[in-house]
Amino acid sequence: MKYDLSHSHPTKRKNISVSRSQTTEQWLQDKIDTNDIRFRYFITLSFNKAQTQVINQYLDNRHIKRVILDFFYPNGKKPSNRVRVWFFVERHITGHLHLHLLLEGVDGLKWMSSNNRKITISKETLFNIVARDFCMDDVITEALANHLKTHIRRLGKGKQSVDMRRFGDIQKRVHYVNKSLNTYDFNNWEHIDFENSDL
Repeated sequence: MKYDLSHSHPTKRKNISVSRSQTTEQWLQDKIDTNDIRFRYFITLSFNKAQTQVINQYLDNRHIKRVILDFFYPNGKKPSNRVRVWFFVERHITGHLHLHLLLEGVDGLKWMSSNNRKITISKETLFNIVARDFCMDDVITEALANHLKTHIRRLGKGKQSVDMRRFGDIQKRVHYVNKSLNTYDFNNWEHIDFENSDL
């Protein structure tokens, strides 16, 4: 263990990566609290033809964000209080990149009734809706996953390409998306796409 020597007493030198991770997590948590962000979905996107360069993934993220917003707000105009999304890039052992997204939700019934929209859902989900045995969040997550697969060519069509689930514990999710800080996968804070995230 290394120590920093001061005039009064020695103090332990903190691990830089742990300190950076904790600081980043606290900063993001403060952003969530200050801006009253209510993330509802945690999404992982894995690509058939994955990028290896972070800057190229950032460029793709711009398109991905547009696809998500077009799903919730078709026909162009987006409201000022639209859903917010954060993008985090992570590197596989292979060197290929995949994404984690934190996404706010909408009022499902209001969303369904507000505009004419086309959504793709399975026959089983449709039967559940007819039988009144469904959760609106499940309908939205299935429809959004299908929408992403349709409009993002590199995603592919398999179940592994889009993993979308309810958010769960916010501190665990924020910690998870920052785990790259504890490795040497990226320089500084490259794992956070500041340009496309609603930060």
